Amino acid sequence: MKERTEYILRKLVSINTTNPPGNEMDAIIAILGLFPEDIVYEIVAHGNNRASLILEIKGEDEETIGFIGHLDTVPVPDESYWDYPPFAGIVKDGYVYGRGTSDMKGGVTAMILTALHFIENNITPPHTLKFVFTADEESSGIGIQTLRERGLLKDISKVFIPEPTDEQIGICEKGALWLNIYVKGRSSHGSRPELGINAIEKLYEYITRLKGTMDFEKEHALLGKSSFAITLIEGGVKTNIIPEEARASVDIRTIPGVDHNEILSNASEIRKIMEKENPGIFIEVFVENNRPPLTIDEENSFIKGIVETYEKLSLPVKFKGLNFYTDASQLIPFYNIPFVILGPGEESMCHQRNERISIESIVRMAEFYISYITNS
Repeated sequence: MKERTEYILRKLVSINTTNPPGNEMDAIIAILGLFPEDIVYEIVAHGNNRASLILEIKGEDEETIGFIGHLDTVPVPDESYWDYPPFAGIVKDGYVYGRGTSDMKGGVTAMILTALHFIENNITPPHTLKFVFTADEESSGIGIQTLRERGLLKDISKVFIPEPTDEQIGICEKGALWLNIYVKGRSSHGSRPELGINAIEKLYEYITRLKGTMDFEKEHALLGKSSFAITLIEGGVKTNIIPEEARASVDIRTIPGVDHNEILSNASEIRKIMEKENPGIFIEVFVENNRPPLTIDEENSFIKGIVETYEKLSLPVKFKGLNFYTDASQLIPFYNIPFVILGPGEESMCHQRNERISIESIVRMAEFYISYITNS
């Protein structure tokens, strides 16, 4: 299986699906080329050479197990600093190097190997299997949202997200709330600041007030604490001009139990208060990304079944929390089905220079998926 794993992964890595622009359709065509022509599949096009793919293998009963993996990757702004070309799929010491190897074309490769096992050996699995390959996970989630809105995933009763988890069992992930904040004040000469409304200062005051409404002391056993970071800021035109406009973006990461609607309600209330306190000021808050935190109990029957399969394969059982969000955040809050984030590769390799993944890790995870399906 190692040689085939290497072949599939290198093929996927050689297809540049950095987002933007994505070009996931190119990867879908390559994936379909690995399967017999009579495989049951559906391509959902998103325009501009972007698409998502669903492969289905009918099982003995009506229950459906889903596997969801994204095809897009983050960009490569520092290609000249890589030890190996990021789209060459260089193999060295049992690792494949390249953009997306860990996040998450390694997981996608494990999905493909799992599907091929049942198809090529003419095995009808106990349950129907859906292998879902999505576009745009690294941005707004066009792929998973479109599939969900069209009802193409509504029959899934439990779902694997094969993101890189160091082969540990991911039972929770942090939420993400990205806000873009715009403040319009009034300009004046730098020597007469009292005649203007300093948009930069009011922007900072707004962010400080919003941050003050959150609890950063509460701690989750696997995820730690929530966080709040100013990640982009813009304002001002000259040293001696009181700035009329200012913009900033904040990246809020939340642990389970934190309600994003409450944060947004506070954001709206602070805006109203500051506009009342400062006649002539205008504040606008735009939600760029809103993905709630997720968690599942260790005692859930789905998780217990995974643990049993791990023990049967003599794999070490360790639970994990993921600080990044996955496609699960756009699915679980709507369908409320059991989920697990569990895949090959090192979490620390995500979005990194010289990204890599162990071929053996992909093989182990594929063997685990096959074993779980066969014995579930």
